[in-house]
Amino acid sequence: MLTVKEVYEVVNGFAPFASQESWDNSGLLVGSMTQPADRILTTLDISEEVIAQAVQQQVQLIVAHHPVIFSPLKALPQNSPVYQLAAHGIAAICVHTPLDMSPVGLNAYAHGLLAEPLALENAQSVLEPSWTDGRGFGWIDTSTRTWTPQALAQVLEKTFGTVRYSAKETPIRKIAYCSGSAASMLELAVAKGCDALITGDIKHDRWYAAEFENIALFDCGHYGTERFAAEILAQRLRDAFPAAQVTANAGDDPAKIFIGDEKA
Repeated sequence: MLTVKEVYEVVNGFAPFASQESWDNSGLLVGSMTQPADRILTTLDISEEVIAQAVQQQVQLIVAHHPVIFSPLKALPQNSPVYQLAAHGIAAICVHTPLDMSPVGLNAYAHGLLAEPLALENAQSVLEPSWTDGRGFGWIDTSTRTWTPQALAQVLEKTFGTVRYSAKETPIRKIAYCSGSAASMLELAVAKGCDALITGDIKHDRWYAAEFENIALFDCGHYGTERFAAEILAQRLRDAFPAAQVTANAGDDPAKIFIGDEKA
């Protein structure tokens, strides 16, 4: 019988929980280390859809990117995902910032996706070093060609889905990238000589800041840049536990975009 502890140790091997940011809440958040984990579901978020699938498939452990408990809980109503997991005896391991920073995690995976279509030199450096060994958030790399914002947006749309981008024309060679929500790193990218920052969840004021800094900004969405977490986690666990039943489901983007008379 595979246990939650064994899965936890494998995840800790490629995305050390000790590397998480002080504000993060990664680790075993629901259940016990001694629980069985022969049936595993990996995902981005522990949503209603994911819990329903887990119950239907008799999943024993969910391994997710985003923490199912982030802020302190003051109540536990029946519609809480934590309540529902506990009620069905499903354990939950969440690996948030450690997976962002992992050499085989989200940002590294995105670099692999973008290296060829963006003609990157594959000489990336870390955008924001955070941990003692130099690993951190995002990356910086240089393209062998010069891009316009429109041309770069076309490539990003094919990779991530819907993309918003700066209207200001500026030539792009040196590119910064960070999955999730990293518009706060705009000034850092500028200081490091970048021509563009690709991330998600960009607030209104950041677009104007980018104009003044003469840097192109691309919003590929939080879901768009991080949905790959489900498959990254699943593949690592399949390799470690060939006999286990491991299913990946990134879930659907909870936000829809209305275009004309149809939802995109």
